[in-house]
Amino acid sequence: MRKKPKIYSASAPLIMGILNVTPDSLSDGGLYLSPSAMLERARAMVRDGAGIIDIGAESTRPGGVETGEGEELSRLIPAIRAVRAEFPDVPISADTRRPSVAARAAEAGADIINDVVSDISGGYPMAKAAAEAGIPLVITHNIRGIQKEGDFFENFISDMRSKISAALAAGVERDCVILDPGIGFGKTPRQNAELVARLAELRALGFPVLLGVSRKSMFSPIVGDDFSDRDDATMAAGVFAVLQNSADILRVHDVKRNANAVKTAVALKNLWTK
Repeated sequence: MRKKPKIYSASAPLIMGILNVTPDSLSDGGLYLSPSAMLERARAMVRDGAGIIDIGAESTRPGGVETGEGEELSRLIPAIRAVRAEFPDVPISADTRRPSVAARAAEAGADIINDVVSDISGGYPMAKAAAEAGIPLVITHNIRGIQKEGDFFENFISDMRSKISAALAAGVERDCVILDPGIGFGKTPRQNAELVARLAELRALGFPVLLGVSRKSMFSPIVGDDFSDRDDATMAAGVFAVLQNSADILRVHDVKRNANAVKTAVALKNLWTK
């Protein structure tokens, strides 16, 4: 039986470091394509406090160019194998939209499937891939190209309930479900803000929650477009999640600054509540 990775900590959110082996990701495209640069990035993230490394080989930025499956595999699989060899005990998440790629990633050593589309049609093929590998699945709320009438947040919770049910029906175990509200992914800035503010209501469904707001455009009206400034906003959102007890995993680019912010927020919170 494959050992399940640690996806939850009662004391503080886990930091998931982002490792993009892509030429066109929004803020770090092309920086980690070489094996040496990729491994050095992984080493730095682990040293700085990452509890999970999320490896992606296809950009999910708005307007990004679609990557062919073969090209995605050629970037993703060697990266997973190299990071696994270097860090046998650090959980690796494979960031992908393709069930076939997810299956290959699990074979290569990935411990978590980060499903960035979470299409439940056809029996939820991505969930089946996770179930067959016996590893956790991140279910993401993605409404790009989808319009619904009615209250946004009510629709959101209903959508997530449906995705959870589909994942469980496909064979994913309850303790292998992780929920991602999908900040961005077709939502307006106001909707994104509402999701962050009401994240505890998603967590109340009974599953760990992953918050991925790192360098997102939702922060542009507040701090502008500079990625360093967006890193500041990312840390603020992470601290807010700590104070609200609303997130179990924070997916970030700047691991060190976010890890320090979380540790500080947790320490202050614990002192205040004693």
